[in-house]
Amino acid sequence: MADSTRNKVLFVDDDPPVLKMLGELFAKEYEVVAVGSGSEAIEMARLHDDLATVVMDIKMAGMDGIAAARHIRNIKPNLPIIFHTGYPGEYNEREIDDTEKPFDYIQKGQSIPKLIRSVRNAVEAHNLKLNNQNLSLIAENSYGMYGRSAAMQEVFRAIHKIGPGDTKVMILGESGTGKELVARAIHNTSRRKDKHLAILNCNHRSPDIIEAELFGNVKGAFTDASEDRVGFFEYADGGTVFLDEIGDLDITTQGKLLRVIENGEYIKLGTPETRRTDVRVLCATHQHLLRLVGEGKFREDLYFRLKGVIIHLPPLRDRKEDIPLLVEKFIPRFTIEQGLPPKIFDDSAIQALIAYDWPGNVRNLLDTVESLISLSNSDIIFGEDVRAYLERPPVEIGNEHPGLPVRMKAFERTLIIKALVEARFNITAAAKLLRIDRTNLQKKIKSYAIDMDSLRD
Repeated sequence: MADSTRNKVLFVDDDPPVLKMLGELFAKEYEVVAVGSGSEAIEMARLHDDLATVVMDIKMAGMDGIAAARHIRNIKPNLPIIFHTGYPGEYNEREIDDTEKPFDYIQKGQSIPKLIRSVRNAVEAHNLKLNNQNLSLIAENSYGMYGRSAAMQEVFRAIHKIGPGDTKVMILGESGTGKELVARAIHNTSRRKDKHLAILNCNHRSPDIIEAELFGNVKGAFTDASEDRVGFFEYADGGTVFLDEIGDLDITTQGKLLRVIENGEYIKLGTPETRRTDVRVLCATHQHLLRLVGEGKFREDLYFRLKGVIIHLPPLRDRKEDIPLLVEKFIPRFTIEQGLPPKIFDDSAIQALIAYDWPGNVRNLLDTVESLISLSNSDIIFGEDVRAYLERPPVEIGNEHPGLPVRMKAFERTLIIKALVEARFNITAAAKLLRIDRTNLQKKIKSYAIDMDSLRD
C-alpha cells in the first residue's frame, strides 16, 4: 500500500528503460506514478487529485509532451511541470519557456542531482501554494478574513499555528486593519472556543470604568457604580479576554492587570476578597509600546508579560493586491443587507480603489464600498464614481450625514446580532454584553425583526 503521507509525482516517458530508471531513482522519496504516453498522463492528472509535480518527456509517439502539458494545465493550472527531454535540438528551449512556462527544463544526460533538486523544488513550491490556498479558505470560511497576499498568508499561518495553544498574543497594526478579527479567529481555534470571549477597548474611558469592566464591581464601589457588574475576567473565566488599544490603559490599572496575568488573581471593586480566573489574554495596539515604556507611560514588566507571540497586521496600502478580493466579498453583504439589486464594480473602479492609499485601511475600504453601493443609481460603478467619492470635501461638523438615522439603526441591529451570537443566544447574557436590560433587548429584537432561529441555523 502506498504511503499517503508522501508526495505523488507523475513521470511520463515513452522509453521504458528511462521510465524504470526514474521510478527507481525517486521511489524512496515520493509515491511514483509512471506512464508511457501523453494521453495516459492526461488521464492520470484527471484521476489523481493529489499530484504534486509532473516530469514530462517532450518527444513521444502520438501526443508530444508539450500538447499533453497544455491539457494537464487546463485540468490542474497550478501543478508544476518539468520538461525532461533527450532531443533539445528539435525544440527551442527559450520559446518553450516563453509559451509553456514550465517549472523547469532539463536535458536528459545532465547531472542526476540537478533533476532531483528540480523535482524537490517543484514539490515544495506546489505544497506551499496549496497550503496558502487552504489557509485562505479557512480564513474566509472560519475567520471572516480575506486576503491572498503574502503578508496575509503570514497572518493566517500564525493564527493557524498559535490558535490551539495558550500563548499570549500581541496584535500590532494600524486602526482599521482587523485586529479584533484576528483576536476572534485565535479564540475560535483555541481549546477555549466553547467559553466566552470578552472584548474591551481601553481607549477613551475613565480608569474607574475600565477597572469595573475588567474586574467587576458592587453597587456603590465608585461614583458611577449604580449597580453590581460582572467583570470580564469573571465573565470569560475559562475563555479569552481581548484588550484592544492596550497602550491607552492607565498605569494603575496596568499594575492590577499584571497581577491577573502573573497569578490569575484579581479583586472585584468594592469587595475585599481575592478572586481567581483562568483566561487567555490577547491584546492589540496601533501604538509603539516600547516607546511608551521609555516614556514611563507603560509598564515594562507588563509589556514583556503580554508580548508572547507578535502578529503584525499589514496596512491595506501594503497589500493592494487583496483589494479586488475584498470588494468582491463586500458587495453581496451590502446589496443583500440594503435590499438592493446586484452591483458591479467596473475594472476602472477597481483600479481607482487600488490607486488610493487607504489611511483607514480595510474599514475605510468597507465604508467606501458601502457608500458607493448606497449612493449609486446605476448597477455599474465606474472609476469616475470612485474618484469623485474619494476626492469629495470633508463633511463640515454640524451638517447632517446622509441617511444617518437609517445607518444608526442598521448599526444597532448589527451590534445586537453580534451580542446574541457571542452569548450563544442567551438573551440575559447578550443584554449584559450590550449594557441594557433584558426587557429592552427583547423589544429591540422584535422591533428589528431579528429571527434567532435563522441565526442559530
